[in-house]
Amino acid sequence: MYMEDDKKEEISSETEKKEVSECNQKINKYIRFPIMNWERILKLVIVIGGTTIMILNFFFAFAYSHNEVDCIDDIPYRYTESIHNFFYDHEGLSMALKFILSFLIDILIIYTLLVWSLFGTNIRLISSGCTYMIVNFLLRFIHIQIQPQKSAFTRSHIFSIFVNYQVSTYSYYSVTLGIFLICTFEWKRNNVTYMFVTMLVIFILYIIFLILMRGNYLHEIFTAVIFGHYFFIMNEKVLEMIYGNDYLKNEIKISSNIPIIKETNSKGNELKESHDYETGDEDN
Repeated sequence: MYMEDDKKEEISSETEKKEVSECNQKINKYIRFPIMNWERILKLVIVIGGTTIMILNFFFAFAYSHNEVDCIDDIPYRYTESIHNFFYDHEGLSMALKFILSFLIDILIIYTLLVWSLFGTNIRLISSGCTYMIVNFLLRFIHIQIQPQKSAFTRSHIFSIFVNYQVSTYSYYSVTLGIFLICTFEWKRNNVTYMFVTMLVIFILYIIFLILMRGNYLHEIFTAVIFGHYFFIMNEKVLEMIYGNDYLKNEIKISSNIPIIKETNSKGNELKESHDYETGDEDN
């Protein structure tokens, strides 16, 4: 009996030593100074350098703007003055370009919404768009800015569902850009490459015309791109948390294959193969 007790104590002491040694190894693994490679050095340089710049800027204020302006002064407008004046003086040309661009934007957004309504398997598109517009609507009560002066973009009004050509006090970040970008990302997520590329090209052209015709300030364009992408990703993560990872794996499938119906006679023999849209006469 004593022999067995001694063996049990030896075994227990050995297991305790193993557990302690394993614990010490884990502690030493995390406490020991890491080997310095180029990645860690770069991280340290960025952290230390960024902190140093923030401290110096607090005392010397070299990173703050000290310009005296009566209203908003968009710097890129200074370099696109001649192009903007050209569009402003040639109203017919600017109207034609705006009409084509607005027509494409309206059609593509409506087409995206219709395809999502008929073939979509999740609410990512509509939840992202609603979140984006709700936040923009709330910002209208806390931020108002004057519209760009002498704008060729709002000189002549054109009917459009999603593009605003009305003269008004602008609110912070563009609604049209964000909604169009969210629709573009939805096609990307569903692996419909031709739609994604088409909408991305039109999106870039729209940004160029906004700058050249003074439709939006540059900070509105930047924030629309950033917020549109952010709200899309944010809604994606929230939906994954609520419904699980498999919820967003289903994609929009638009099949061009027409099902084949095999007709049989009363004896059970196949007569012919016809598509569901054909209405030809039966064989005699």
